[in-house]
Amino acid sequence: MIGLGVKENTVDGEKPPSKIEKTAIGKVEKWLVDEAKKVGLDIDGFDHEVTNEFVGHVMKRHGNEKTEKQSGQIAIKKSDFDDIPSVLKNPDYTIVDSKRNNKNILTYAKEMGDGTMLYFEEVLNGKRNKALCGVTMFKRKGIVNERDLAAIVTMNGKTSLKGAKIVIGRGGHSPIDADKAIDMTAATSAQSADSPDDSKRPKAPTG
Repeated sequence: MIGLGVKENTVDGEKPPSKIEKTAIGKVEKWLVDEAKKVGLDIDGFDHEVTNEFVGHVMKRHGNEKTEKQSGQIAIKKSDFDDIPSVLKNPDYTIVDSKRNNKNILTYAKEMGDGTMLYFEEVLNGKRNKALCGVTMFKRKGIVNERDLAAIVTMNGKTSLKGAKIVIGRGGHSPIDADKAIDMTAATSAQSADSPDDSKRPKAPTG
């Protein structure tokens, strides 16, 4: 794993770590710095970072096979954390600078063979720590396209895509010339269009 130990059987009610341990997993690449600048976000020189608290959160929220299946998702395993650098380097889609609770969030989606990994980072811009820090990740069944991704990100009703940007096919993929401002109407209506029956609509991730 990426230097952060976590028990496979982490369960609800387990106490959070008493000490936060951080692990840098690489510098932010130029393509992402450039895209962030287009929406007024300066992340030049930042590191991608994960913590033991992040790992514990992901395993607690998204590591249970039964509950993840009910949400149309695939349970996260310890080995999935090793895929984070690949997701960051070669994402199929990236949403740059969505907002949740006044925090700047970046979201990455990458098809991994057994499903699509979604990884979320928060921009930390303090005097002592300038980093993109992992906050959650989960794996959806099947392939997630840009419309699906926008719908998933906004399903919790707490995340705004106003002013955000979706980037397609960057970080090692063939250019598609498909940068676009996210259409909020399309984003919020995408899920209802795909699932007119509410009983078939996937549940929003809990975080």
